Amino acid sequence: MVFLGLMGFVLDRAFQQSAEQAVQEKLLIHIYGLLAVSDETDGELFLPDELQEPQFNSLGTGLYGLVMAAEGQELWQSPSSLDLQLSPEVKVALQANLESGVQRFGRLQENNKESSQDSLFYLSYKILWQGAGDETTPYVYIVLENMKPYNKEIAGFRNSLWGWLVAVVVVLIMVQAAIMYWGLKPLDSLADDLKAIEDGNQEYLQGEYPAEIHGVTHNLNLLLSSERQQREKYRTTLADLAHSLKTPLAILQGAPADNIKETLDEQITRMNEIVSYQLQRAVTKSSSLIRKSIEVKPIVGKLVNAIARVYEDKGVDIETNLMDCNFFGDERDLMELLGNVLDNAYKYGNSRVKLGLSTPSGHGGDLVIVIEDDGEGIADADRKTVLQRGERLDTREAGQGIGLAVVNEIVDRYGGEITLDGSILGGVRVTIRLP
Repeated sequence: MVFLGLMGFVLDRAFQQSAEQAVQEKLLIHIYGLLAVSDETDGELFLPDELQEPQFNSLGTGLYGLVMAAEGQELWQSPSSLDLQLSPEVKVALQANLESGVQRFGRLQENNKESSQDSLFYLSYKILWQGAGDETTPYVYIVLENMKPYNKEIAGFRNSLWGWLVAVVVVLIMVQAAIMYWGLKPLDSLADDLKAIEDGNQEYLQGEYPAEIHGVTHNLNLLLSSERQQREKYRTTLADLAHSLKTPLAILQGAPADNIKETLDEQITRMNEIVSYQLQRAVTKSSSLIRKSIEVKPIVGKLVNAIARVYEDKGVDIETNLMDCNFFGDERDLMELLGNVLDNAYKYGNSRVKLGLSTPSGHGGDLVIVIEDDGEGIADADRKTVLQRGERLDTREAGQGIGLAVVNEIVDRYGGEITLDGSILGGVRVTIRLP
């Protein structure tokens, strides 16, 4: 509305200037017409009684012609000027300070209420009439025109202009409203998608969005995915923490009274390490691994002694074949990995467990861990299932189906490999290969 208002104002001013220019040119043509029929005899200027321009010959036409001497005396007036009432001061002002050959155009406001005209355009033009010899006589030709036709033309143009501009404003507002509705419609769809996500009916933004907001929706989906992954990571870490604390708690529960203090100190230290380890996992990216050479045999010895205490009543015999091997990584990852596999072997085995450590030269120095038991084993079809979090085949023993899933995640994080096979003892053989 502001733009079209300014445009209307500019067009109105341009039209006024153009109309005034047309009036000025028309009045100059009338002056040339009066000059063409003027004649001087014996120092007196004569113009015909009947002029070629009919508006000069009748009253009320609004076109007036005057010829004045340099001293201000009126020498001639057209028949149409008989009802023109101009004060002497105005007549003097029309020719004051006017140079020969120069025209002066302007508006003349007449304050006399009895006058038939409200305001006039005028054009004054001074000439030097060449007489006998070098004698010249100055004359001022003045043509005046009533401004009513001009005002009527301006009023008509303004009515047409502002009428069209108002119509254009209405049309533009309607078009703009349609464009805004069409342009903002994807945002309504975005709001609906976000509401569906908030209500739990969907997980991501699924609408077809235009290119203008595709970046926003794509980044929102990335944010939602990252938030869900982080939340799942926290949930997983809490489950892993609870699972890892079971063994120290079981050891404390079954510790003999005569050795309770030593066992308590040892397991509290172990639990502190477990909590610290799980908290670090919750806030650390999976790709950030601490590569440090660690001797495996001492860790295996501590784990076997700890788990043997938990299952002391079961009377499980463990057979170990341990080579001097090194693990390149985080010691806590290795303890978590070995602890979970050994715990399963003791839990689901009957009376025998085998544990082997080796570094086959044919595999580039990889660390190979083999743990077997004499339990019921796992069917071929179920061996991939038990590596998934929360999946359990035997519901008779207590557990959450987390142990092997944690092992699988750790092995995958180090770029290793885990396989489940049948054991010659009759149960399961778990083979873990770590680089």
